Amino acid sequence: MPAAPKPRSDARERILDAATRLFAQGGYDGTSLQSVAQAAGMRAPSLLYHFASKELLRDAVLDALLARWKDIVPRVLLAATTGRDRFDGVIGEVVAFFEQEPLRARLLLRESLDRPEEVQALIATHLAPWMSLLTEFIELGKAEGRIHADLDPPAYVSEVVLLILGHFALGGIASAALVEDLQERRLIELRRLCNAALYRPRPEHVA
Repeated sequence: MPAAPKPRSDARERILDAATRLFAQGGYDGTSLQSVAQAAGMRAPSLLYHFASKELLRDAVLDALLARWKDIVPRVLLAATTGRDRFDGVIGEVVAFFEQEPLRARLLLRESLDRPEEVQALIATHLAPWMSLLTEFIELGKAEGRIHADLDPPAYVSEVVLLILGHFALGGIASAALVEDLQERRLIELRRLCNAALYRPRPEHVA
């Protein structure tokens, strides 16, 4: 008995996943709709049913990458019970997202270089809501004396995002330059750097 056809929503996800990989590896200009269709396990007319042009497909790929943060980050911030939990929770979500598929980071980096104005507009649309929440958390921490008083919240968050993107998008360079695989240790150092730049050292208890 033949298998039941997969639902259209699943076909759309397969197209987006395939396009994410191929756009990241070969760039927008170097990727054809036919190659995306083949990678998604379908014919080109089926792909065009979901996305009428390559430009619309690229926009959908970027929207899918960025849209999830409008829901995930506020949920993490609200669920955390302490300020440090909030920050660690957000960093953990971002790291897990790119760790699951490092090519997502490469795609965002490539698109930022190829189409800076368009990507800036997308980031402003999708990331502005949780950027303001993180800024409020950082300002509260500064008022409580837990966070460095001279820290610039928007600039700090932007640099952390770029640091994480570079970690995953350029991870192959680190692997090629080093004899041993330091992926897990690099992630530990990434978190340590982010925390050290954010939090003031805890005072030592005097006996």
